[in-house]
Amino acid sequence: MELLAPAGSAAALRAAVQSGADAVYLGGNMFGARHSAENFAIEEIKKQTEYCHLYGVDVHVTLNTLIKEKEIPAFSEYVKELGSTGVDAFIVQDIGAAEIIKKILPDMTLHASTQMTVTSLEGVKYLEDVGFSRVVLARELSKKEIEYIIKHAKAEIEVFVHGAICMCYSGQCLMSSILGGRSGNRGRCAQPCRLPYILLENGKNVGNGYLLSPKDMALIENLDDLNEIGVKSLKIEGRLKRAEYVSAVVGVYRKYLDRGGRVTKSDMTELTDAFSRTGFTDGYFTEHLGKEMMSHLTPSNNSENKFSAEVKERAAENANIRKIPVNISGTLKQNEPLCLTIYDNDGNCAYTEGTLKSETALNSTLSEERLKEQLLKLGNTPFECDDIDISVDDGITIPIKEINSVRRAAADDLILKRQNREKGRILDFQMPEPVGRNDGDIKLSVEVSSEEQLRAAIKNGISRIYIPARLMGTLKDKSLSEPGNGIQIITKSSEILSEEEIITEGVLVSSPAAIYKYNRKELYGDFRLNIFNSYTANHFDSLKMITLSPELNIHEIRETLNNTSADAEIIAYGHIPLMIMRNCPVKAMGKCQKGKMVYSLRDRKKEVFPVVCEDNCRAKLLNSKPIFMADKIDDLKKLKINSIRLIFTVEKFSQCGKIIDVYKRALNGEAIKSPVDGNSYTRGHFYRGVL
Repeated sequence: MELLAPAGSAAALRAAVQSGADAVYLGGNMFGARHSAENFAIEEIKKQTEYCHLYGVDVHVTLNTLIKEKEIPAFSEYVKELGSTGVDAFIVQDIGAAEIIKKILPDMTLHASTQMTVTSLEGVKYLEDVGFSRVVLARELSKKEIEYIIKHAKAEIEVFVHGAICMCYSGQCLMSSILGGRSGNRGRCAQPCRLPYILLENGKNVGNGYLLSPKDMALIENLDDLNEIGVKSLKIEGRLKRAEYVSAVVGVYRKYLDRGGRVTKSDMTELTDAFSRTGFTDGYFTEHLGKEMMSHLTPSNNSENKFSAEVKERAAENANIRKIPVNISGTLKQNEPLCLTIYDNDGNCAYTEGTLKSETALNSTLSEERLKEQLLKLGNTPFECDDIDISVDDGITIPIKEINSVRRAAADDLILKRQNREKGRILDFQMPEPVGRNDGDIKLSVEVSSEEQLRAAIKNGISRIYIPARLMGTLKDKSLSEPGNGIQIITKSSEILSEEEIITEGVLVSSPAAIYKYNRKELYGDFRLNIFNSYTANHFDSLKMITLSPELNIHEIRETLNNTSADAEIIAYGHIPLMIMRNCPVKAMGKCQKGKMVYSLRDRKKEVFPVVCEDNCRAKLLNSKPIFMADKIDDLKKLKINSIRLIFTVEKFSQCGKIIDVYKRALNGEAIKSPVDGNSYTRGHFYRGVL
């Protein structure tokens, strides 16, 4: 299995290599999901890539943020520059960005970021079909789920094995974005999950602490299982961590990958001392969810950051600990120069001839042993000799200085050969011509989560209604879901793909996995597809309709739609879901939503965020305030969108009717006043957008 290490700085990169990493992942100065890491300029990436390739270490570059329409020219130029550095793969979140990369660097290897929220075989299959050779799975999967995917997938599978984990499925979190304008999907997460919250049960305080703060993951004791099920790459999180952290963690994982055996107490202490939030968890992998996974008492590192001398040595600036095994052969014949060959186990070979010819020895001759001794002095190089074969004619000699010169020249030549990897093609890229969109009527659609909300939508004349699959199966009045009176019922598939029965022809899909699974139905794309630009929109243009990301502002929506003919919907009302969580925070506090209790989280600013129960004991955290845009409908009409969606989550029957009515009147041209209480609603990102 490949051991993949984080490299948030040059020091961390060197520590990773010297500690035994097989590959590193790093970000450049643009479009990477760790904006606050040191990161690397283009020339530095080239330099560090040569350093890594010398040791046979691959370099993966993170291009794992969502790309805005106006950023496409800069992104395309940046991709072209990266193509000249010799890196081995790109890690990508935005599927539109992947389309751009394929046009510019058709030979580049693409890895699907964990930000793509791949949790199923269907998700992997979709990405295989569009050109990804490796998929980084979501951290929330169990051993059994990972094993099933690997058994049936062609793509390589990479999993996280150590480091920080998010409370929300990666790629689906809007909490930092909605609350502070700093998008996790853009590498600028403010980590609101590491803040304190109060758990409310029917409005009453029943617990408090850092209720959204998980412990760090550690699968060091599960390496045999990971190997057995066929994982290709083991990924360590930590591009914001110091070089000593990287050295410590990579060193321990390298040790047990090479030697096997049970993890000793001292090695576990090495990991804990490097960084720990009250210990580690393997809860997702072993299916032991609940309170044990959480760090309720503190969100911060509570280790002493003690590092052993060996760890510090590997993290030192001029560390030269990792050695590359080579073989040396050479001849020194009468009246000929020293001929030397150094070759490694990867097929690289360096041949060098000296500039001085041997001479007859007047005093002591140069023996084979003396020549070997001098040629084996590789201390300042990254090489160590496994085997040496030298032949020397009798009675001759050559200056020691000449031997050293030939040895250095051969070593330098082998270094260059190891660093030199064939680069792929770099093609020109041109932005597409703008698409002329028509000013058509804007339809009103509604997404419901309860039967009373469905009744309200039908009663108020909504022609397209999205209903979750779980609700379709529990409707008391089955006639509500039957087509009639011009009402189009569309089943909303689960946001994290699950086994479910969908009986309607139309399906609202939240992931590429759902597109793959329900490809024979009439598909509508939900906002969780993270459609941020026209290339992503056009990638999904086979869908009946797409929903643009709620992180886009009005100007960005307009810029995106100028370059796509796809029918587009935006969300103009509702408590936007901020998180989808595999480990329910309510359950982790010893409570459960299966009864009649209503749970929510209250933050330091007294904002209250509803927690709702989802399929398979997942939980969803909703924004404290709903988006409201009825009084700004004229701004939305200018966007040339096709549909406006209202999302109902916690609203009662009468509330739904009033909201539908006000949006209908707004679309018919009636001037709508803003709600009296300006603190009761939000404009979302329509007027601010995200960084």
